[in-house]
Amino acid sequence: MSDEATVVRTVMAVDDATFSLAPGQDVDDLERRIEAAVHDGGRFERFSVTGDREVRVLFTAHSRVVLWGEEVSDGPFAAEPPPVDWDVG
Repeated sequence: MSDEATVVRTVMAVDDATFSLAPGQDVDDLERRIEAAVHDGGRFERFSVTGDREVRVLFTAHSRVVLWGEEVSDGPFAAEPPPVDWDVG
């Protein structure tokens, strides 16, 4: 049995890009801002991703957004996915 701690990381996919949100990112606030941006006809919204980076994405009525949580290891060697995973195939 492992004594390794786990945490829940929130991941967001916007169209073909995937972002691992920073631990301090307020997901409920981000959801409200995305909904307001779409309602207003579209605009850029900022959010924080792992690695202490800020991302800006243009959200419109045509954007497809999915948010989910995944349990990950919180150990010193926990693998961190790239902040953006482009589908180039």
